[in-house]
Amino acid sequence: MSKFFLLLLILCTELISQNIWFSDDFSSSLRSEWIEISGKWSVEKGRLLSSAVGKANYLGLNFVIPPRSNYKIKLSFSGESAILMFNLYDIFTWMTGNFVKFYKNALYTGLIELNGDEKINRFVSLPSSRKNFNTIEVIVSNGRCSIYFNEKKYLEEKLYFESGYVAIGVGEGKTEFDYFIISSNERYKNADELKKLKEPIIDHISSIAIIDSSRFALSSDVYSFVQVIDTAGNLLNKFAYLRWSGGLMYYNDGLYIGDVGKIVVVYPKRTMQVAQFMVKMPNYIFSDRDKIYVIDGSAVKIFTQDFRLVSSFTDPDNLKFPTAVASDKYNIYCADPTLGHIAVYSKSSNKFLRSIKGHFVAPVDLKYDSVSNSIYVADVGLKAVVKVRGEKVEKTFKADEFGGLKFPRSIDLKYGMIYIADADKVVSVDTTFTRAKIVLKR
Repeated sequence: MSKFFLLLLILCTELISQNIWFSDDFSSSLRSEWIEISGKWSVEKGRLLSSAVGKANYLGLNFVIPPRSNYKIKLSFSGESAILMFNLYDIFTWMTGNFVKFYKNALYTGLIELNGDEKINRFVSLPSSRKNFNTIEVIVSNGRCSIYFNEKKYLEEKLYFESGYVAIGVGEGKTEFDYFIISSNERYKNADELKKLKEPIIDHISSIAIIDSSRFALSSDVYSFVQVIDTAGNLLNKFAYLRWSGGLMYYNDGLYIGDVGKIVVVYPKRTMQVAQFMVKMPNYIFSDRDKIYVIDGSAVKIFTQDFRLVSSFTDPDNLKFPTAVASDKYNIYCADPTLGHIAVYSKSSNKFLRSIKGHFVAPVDLKYDSVSNSIYVADVGLKAVVKVRGEKVEKTFKADEFGGLKFPRSIDLKYGMIYIADADKVVSVDTTFTRAKIVLKR
């Protein structure tokens, strides 16, 4: 039976009970959905080929699995090594999530850590096979995944994230992929459909902003919307007309939202667009009641309160990937997860002063507290929020009583409380790290 008719038979069988979310038989060149993350990939004679030497090669699929989905991934390959990563937080920067790997006739499962290391949870030796092509199948259901090899179940795991992206890889040697299918009994909820849901979506949060003691806002750059939610878990409002949704700040009774090419300020009775020609991708917004600071790509831009640009600076040596900015009376603090430190700059001259390091793995957000003269830092590598005074870490909060933090991407500080946006929940804790509670859980 030819490859074409075999694949057609497989697809028809899948279609009887499954909706095909994505499939590729590699009959032509790489489709636009595939993103080359590392290594070299090519399509030859209807198969995807890659050869890895010393370092794994990865190819990401720009297709997000929606929250709490039950679905199936199936792929066919030939070679000594094949890696499937799924429910990844991100395929560009934060490649962390579940994986299954075939290597030297054994099957491994576990987690890809933030630094790219594989944390193996389980493995099993496989019976020898004379098949030219083997299949790996992952069936995700109710927060767990079952791993099949050549139609036989071998392993079962818990999901780390309940949504995310998919990538395939080659760990060592030459591997050919024959086909790749994602299917589900569910109808796929794309970004536009998710925008219409009447319930909060706690997923891929870019930024959190406290409005008052009973309301907060969440932005998502993946789904391009902002949600206003109360502490009882009710969705009060949703701003879904955005092209993108990066930085988020509540200030002077307005919600400041980073969008492509502009910052949108939403008030209760009107919407006003500002800074339309001064920013490209504003992924962080902060105000110290004197100036407004915006991280735009790799630049820190400083505006007056009426959005007149005062200054802008970049620092490739000390600030490769800025994700957050805060300030006190004299200094500007910038979080850089790539360099794993907080870069400190002079507020008067924007000159680099020093680096706060040795405490962090991947700091992504920070807030300055004038009451305690401390900085609170969200670190996705430590899976914690850290209180720093001067150069010293005073306390660390990991929310162990709630099962721990998985990916604390954003924090906000107001009324003596810190709100933490995690992968599957919003947690609040007081600034002494003694009283904590879950505000909202997926």
